[in-house]
Amino acid sequence: MKNRVLGFSGPFRDRAVVYVHRDEDNRTLVDGCLSNIYIAGAGKPAADLPGIVIKVREVPHDEITDFIAFPEGVVLRRFEDNGEGSALEVVNKGFIAVSSPLEFWQELKVGVLTVSDKGSRGERKDTSGPALASAVGSIGGRTTHSSIVPDEMEAISGVLKEWISEKLAIVLVTGGTGISPRDVTPESIRMLGGKEIPGIGEFMRWKTSFENERSILSRSLAMACVKTLVLALPGSERGALQCFNAVAPVLRHAVEILTGRGGECSRSH
Repeated sequence: MKNRVLGFSGPFRDRAVVYVHRDEDNRTLVDGCLSNIYIAGAGKPAADLPGIVIKVREVPHDEITDFIAFPEGVVLRRFEDNGEGSALEVVNKGFIAVSSPLEFWQELKVGVLTVSDKGSRGERKDTSGPALASAVGSIGGRTTHSSIVPDEMEAISGVLKEWISEKLAIVLVTGGTGISPRDVTPESIRMLGGKEIPGIGEFMRWKTSFENERSILSRSLAMACVKTLVLALPGSERGALQCFNAVAPVLRHAVEILTGRGGECSRSH
């Protein structure tokens, strides 16, 4: 039986749909009002919790940092459990309706590597790396590793080998995917061995070409290296985010196949 939203408690108990989002100060809002958000199983009273309570059939408690995914891309993250209900923060805003299905996602550890000569020397501020580090929350990821290296094959592959050995689920590499003499990111990833996934690179170029035809010059790619999924993305913040968002819906499933833990990465109770 699929886990679904049974209803809401608190000041929103009479509503069939609520909109969860954040303000400019990163505070949690529900229908435009400041409010804490909790999730609790059907057997929990949760009447005294200060805010809206999303009532569902069952809430697993084995991983406090699990993410909760709803249709239309809404993602919430559990960060605390007081025994009556789990406190949530909004990762991806959107609408949650009574009877909406939901999934509990196990957190994915992610590394973000920026490849840039000027960035590694402190001559250019890195914006694409931090933007990707924030974006991975949409797939239930948490950035645990980040670094900046110059456009040199040994430097790139050295960091990637270390992170792969630490069994990160996903590594996002931004920069060095063009066709200039210094662009060597795809070659650095291929020298690690593993299985290239052509469809991911092809889809990123196709999807982004509608906004910028020059994106077909990118050599973005994806490789399955041992049990780590490595993606090479453009170096600009806009290009990196566009490419990541284009393939984000399939990345968790790719990790499930790669690691053989399909019952853990995405769980529906």
